Amino acid sequence: MIPKKIILFLLFVVCISACENAEDPIEPEPEKPVVLEYGTVSGTVTDAGTGNPIPGATVKLLGSSVQTGVEGVYSFQGVVYGDAHTLIVEDVDYKPYNQLFGLNQGRLIVDVALTPLKDPEAEIRAFFDNFSDLLESLDMDNIEAILALFSETYVAADDAATLFGVASGIIPENYEDVIPAMTQLFEEYVFLEFLFKDIEIDVTHARKMAVTLRLDVNAEKGEQRDPRELKAHCKFEFRREGADWKIIYWQLIELDIRL
Repeated sequence: MIPKKIILFLLFVVCISACENAEDPIEPEPEKPVVLEYGTVSGTVTDAGTGNPIPGATVKLLGSSVQTGVEGVYSFQGVVYGDAHTLIVEDVDYKPYNQLFGLNQGRLIVDVALTPLKDPEAEIRAFFDNFSDLLESLDMDNIEAILALFSETYVAADDAATLFGVASGIIPENYEDVIPAMTQLFEEYVFLEFLFKDIEIDVTHARKMAVTLRLDVNAEKGEQRDPRELKAHCKFEFRREGADWKIIYWQLIELDIRL
């Protein structure tokens, strides 16, 4: 019979051997903290037709929004890296714009060209057709409609030719002078023909433009119907206010009056 001490010793050896041969348990690696990276997204919003910058457009990204400055520039800082960001650009005078892009660098330029909702050149030609009709009507009821064509900030140029036109009652000096000038014009003349010709349009963007043209005015004054003829080279500046174009500046570059 094997002594009890030997049996216990053998069991002890077997246990030690089993422990030595057992595989060490694999401990899970600690989770690495997620490191977010950020960059800057910026660009310029321009008019697709003219290439000029658009001020005041709203640019949206990841729940934030900014407005473009005078030079059409926008900027978002602290934009998290990602493969599917959407840039949204909105402006009341342009078609809405969306662009999908990825950001994996410190600085990304995303320039945007917006398409106008309307054709500014067609609008301004229609403006002058309407202006002619209102002036030629000699109808006092149309004076308020003529006033509506001028911005409250309107002012005529202060050069000699323009000041002569103001003194002659052909063009108003400023916004406050529109109704008095048109009233006097309608009271003194029994016939008016305003011809806006050779119109050249320089569009800045959908809210700003300059126009040069030839203006021919044929008129008959008083009961004697004394003929008057005016030929002028004019410059206008326009600004869109709401849905409508308004005259903000009027200059007579050259003036020839025949009495």
